[in-house]
Amino acid sequence: MSEPSVLVERHGAIARVILNRPEKMNALDLDIRTSLLERLAPLVDDDKVRAIVLSGQGGNFCAGGDINTMQGGEAIEHRKRMKHGHRVVRMLYDAEKPVVAAVEGYGVGAGAGLALAADLIVMGEAATIGFPFFRVGLIPDWGILHTLPRRVGVGRAKQALLTARMLKGPEALAVGLCDLLVPDAEVLARAMAEAERLAAQPRHAFALVKRQLHLYPTPLEESLEMEALGQALGFNTADFREGRAAFLEKRKPEFD
Repeated sequence: MSEPSVLVERHGAIARVILNRPEKMNALDLDIRTSLLERLAPLVDDDKVRAIVLSGQGGNFCAGGDINTMQGGEAIEHRKRMKHGHRVVRMLYDAEKPVVAAVEGYGVGAGAGLALAADLIVMGEAATIGFPFFRVGLIPDWGILHTLPRRVGVGRAKQALLTARMLKGPEALAVGLCDLLVPDAEVLARAMAEAERLAAQPRHAFALVKRQLHLYPTPLEESLEMEALGQALGFNTADFREGRAAFLEKRKPEFD
C-alpha cells in the first residue's frame, strides 16, 4: 500500500506538513492538492498547534503543478482546478498562527506560490525558487500575483515574472524572496527552530498583526482604527497579563 501524498508529523506544538511525492519532486496533482486541504484544515483550527512547517520529501520542496496532468479542455474545468488550489492558499495565508516554509531543492511555479503563502521562508543555499509560467504559456498562479509584489515590491516582481526567472538561494535572499538562507542540510532543522520561536509569540497579537499586514496598503485612518480596536482587546487577554507580569518580574514571558 502506497504512502499518503501528504504526511503530518507532530512535534509538540509544531505540526510539520510534508509533501510526499518525491518521485515527481512533489509536483502538485489532484491527489496532493486534495490531501493538503484535508491535512491542513484540522491543524489550522487546532489551538494546540501553535505553528505549521511546510516541507517536501526527498530533497525538494515542490516542483509546481504536475504538467502531465494538465491538458486542454473546457475553461470551466480548469477554473475549478484553480479554485481548488486557491483554497489551500487561503488556508495558509489566513491562518492565525505562524506558517514557515522549508524550501529545499526546487520550489518553483505553484511550489513558489505555496512557499509565498507562508509567513517565513527558510531556503537552502543551493535551492531554487522561480516562476517558469511563461515557458509553458501560462500566467502565475497559486496567489503569486498577490503575494510576490508584497514581498519583493512591484518592480522586482515584474522582473521575475515577466522574464520567468529562476533564482538560486543567495539571489533569492538578496531580493527578499526568502528570509533565511542556510546550508542545504540544515533547512528543515532551521525551519523547525524558527517555527518554535514564532510559536512562542502571543497568539492574539500575532493574529491581529498578521491580518493587518495582509491588508497593506491601507489608509492611515483605517490602520489607526484597527490598532485601537486590537489594542483595546489585547489589554484584556491572558497574554497581556502574562507579558506584564513577566516584565515586572524581569523574566521571559510564557504565553499560553
